[in-house]
Amino acid sequence: ETVSFLVVLPIALPGVVTGVALSNTFATLGIPFGLFTIIVGHATFCVVIAYNNVLARLRRTTRTLEEASMDLGADTWQTFRRITLPNIKWGLLYGVVLCNARAMGEFGAVSVVSGHIRGLTDTLPLHVEILYNEYEYAAAFAVASLLALLALATLAVKSWLEWRLGRD
Repeated sequence: ETVSFLVVLPIALPGVVTGVALSNTFATLGIPFGLFTIIVGHATFCVVIAYNNVLARLRRTTRTLEEASMDLGADTWQTFRRITLPNIKWGLLYGVVLCNARAMGEFGAVSVVSGHIRGLTDTLPLHVEILYNEYEYAAAFAVASLLALLALATLAVKSWLEWRLGRD
């Protein structure tokens, strides 16, 4: 329960609050703003989403297949690869899709941990904000449209994978 609480905490807090906490941690550790801090900012939220999806899928599966696999002589890795992973594949897929959607639109935490170094630490949502604040509405709309197209492409890939792998 404590681990679940700590893992879910970043998504329960506003993004800016999590961003400030991460930013203070980076400053304390002497880590400069840049690509690494942006990746950590995104990962902080994405781990929560993937964790929740996989955990929900694991709770719906029974341990009997894993126990039978071990009883028949499979080692832990073989059991994971042949029994557990196929049982959680859709939870992983949906976790990745949701992480991608969240990462493409994440603004709060990333705006804090990026350092707003123009041309170096811009993400698409931050770039939309910059363009909008500079009254470049057409350009801001174009970049926002690109984000929408990326979201549609993500859904298309998810649908293709469901079709290709056969939804069970």
